[in-house]
Amino acid sequence: MAPVHPAGSRVDISATCARLRRVRTRKDLAEALCREITRYTLHDLQRLRGIVERDLRHVPAHYRQKLYPKTMEQIFGTHHTMVAFCRSGSAANLHGEADAKFLDFCSMVERASLAQETEERRELELLYYLLAGFAIFVLGRPAHAAGTPFPGGLQVEERDGVFFCPIRDREDDVETAICPFCPAKPSDHNRLPPPG
Repeated sequence: MAPVHPAGSRVDISATCARLRRVRTRKDLAEALCREITRYTLHDLQRLRGIVERDLRHVPAHYRQKLYPKTMEQIFGTHHTMVAFCRSGSAANLHGEADAKFLDFCSMVERASLAQETEERRELELLYYLLAGFAIFVLGRPAHAAGTPFPGGLQVEERDGVFFCPIRDREDDVETAICPFCPAKPSDHNRLPPPG
């Protein structure tokens, strides 16, 4: 029997990512993410909410008031959708191979989670990325919900079932960004100007 490690420890994060890297089909990917995410409790989701609230304290109030509800939708909405998806057995309806980008996603998640300074941050960073992975690789949706604002008054949009993001083409700007894995297309309008 394998030793049990507390969630968020270096061994747990690496072991979680190693388990996820072994999936090959969309069905197995959905089931694996469901198993990993359901290891977390409602209390863990509330702890993640607390971290988001602390992190957003330094954001201008007018932007924070728009961003906070969408961030909560991203976390709690995705979690609720995942629970319903798993309980309904919807993974059985998924066919084909898992997206090849998922392996790179797992490597990025492991690096980003292990880089956090405290055990709590490592544990909750992993939860954040697992939820994002479920949205992206299982649901085929961006991790950031439609309407999520970005600086400059821009936001993620959904038009006829297609998602557009004003920062989608900035995927190389942040090493631990989920952008390279996101199914959203770059906005054809509603776009940030290039840096410089």
